[in-house]
Amino acid sequence: MKKPILSGNLAPLIAAIGLGLGCSSGGTSDGDRGRVEDSLEIFSWWTSAGEAEALSALLAVYSDAEPRVEVTNAANDDPTTARETLKKRLQSGEPPDSFQAISGVDIVNWVDAGKMEPITALAAENGWADVFPAAVTDILSKDGELYAVPVNIERDNNLYFNTQVLANHDLEPPQTLDELYAACTALQTANVTPIAVPAAGWVLALVAFETLMPAVSGGQYYLDFLGGKADPHGPELKAFFAELARVLQCSNVAVAESSWGVGGDLTYSGDAAMFVMGDWAKGYFEGGKDATGASRRAWKPGVDFGVVPGLGSAGYYVFNSAVFGLPKGAQHPKAAAAFLTTVGSGAGQETFNPLKGSVPARTDVDLAQFDDMVRASAADFATAGAGDVKLLPGYASLTPLDFQIEINPSLLVFAVGGDRARSLDPDNVPEDEAIVPALNVDYMVNKIAANYALLKH
Repeated sequence: MKKPILSGNLAPLIAAIGLGLGCSSGGTSDGDRGRVEDSLEIFSWWTSAGEAEALSALLAVYSDAEPRVEVTNAANDDPTTARETLKKRLQSGEPPDSFQAISGVDIVNWVDAGKMEPITALAAENGWADVFPAAVTDILSKDGELYAVPVNIERDNNLYFNTQVLANHDLEPPQTLDELYAACTALQTANVTPIAVPAAGWVLALVAFETLMPAVSGGQYYLDFLGGKADPHGPELKAFFAELARVLQCSNVAVAESSWGVGGDLTYSGDAAMFVMGDWAKGYFEGGKDATGASRRAWKPGVDFGVVPGLGSAGYYVFNSAVFGLPKGAQHPKAAAAFLTTVGSGAGQETFNPLKGSVPARTDVDLAQFDDMVRASAADFATAGAGDVKLLPGYASLTPLDFQIEINPSLLVFAVGGDRARSLDPDNVPEDEAIVPALNVDYMVNKIAANYALLKH
């Protein structure tokens, strides 16, 4: 079996060849759909502990099915940078054969731009309509065509906690904002950072919109706001950012690094008690490596760390799915179709998700092989789906990249002040914002209002 090549170097691309997407769920033999090409380039941002191993395991399943295919992963460490690089490649007509994307607007925008091939026939051959939840596939579809296959369901509104740190201070995991603020006071009095919050715009968007907003403003306001239907000048938004300022005062964001892995490391070491992050943090804690790549003892869920819905968002399930699709002009479309079949297969999802820390997107995967934390998350997904505006697509699923590029750096300015924000992200924080003080609610509300038209899609 050939090993996948995990490389950040992009292979030169040549003229696209014709598409042939027929593929059976039982395999990808030449007899099924003609000879598969001998190369495949995928593009992702899964490079941290847990997620890198999960992707490698998924690619190993693919290589077992297609041993002749040499796989190159053109990876980038930072999701925002990766998506901007991908944008340039798609716009220039030099796409990878398949790429990691986020469910919803992230992938549908490329459909609208005419950059994606439908994979409806592939889905029919593999019976995906019977095994993927409509809540996931609906936001991957347009005009009756499916354009991407989900590999997982990622819950974003999590509060992970170091069980020993909370026990040392006689604290229970905070389920409400009042409980969070009480724990914050107790921990700060003991010189422990209550919440590790990395100083990165995309992390702050996860903390703010995906975790805090449903708790403070409700699910319907969350959908209206991110759907461009709310009043950006209304009192709700100002009250929300005032609450966010209070949450950030319970964190280390003013002095934090931008790496989300470092935030996880602080929680692992006990320098911070809690960590707001998507459920890839579970895979990170279990991955046995820190942000530098150094080995350490793998944490056990339910023993070394636990999780509750974050910042008072109990009852809400804010989710994104990692998805893969087939771009137009892919150099190796048959190899890509075989890869998509692996992504959507039971074997692929059973291999990938235990390492990633996420819930399989397929509903027919036997969860007995997963731990209690994943099974509880799957149950919460089902419960939220049966509720009234409780199952919520994530920020990156609902908003275009152009909005995120404007607002994420502004969230960094809000969190740490303009001067430090410019030192952390000089390419995206304007020079004239260096004088903005941290936690300036009016600044943040005005930035949202100035860019709100980008949400009216």
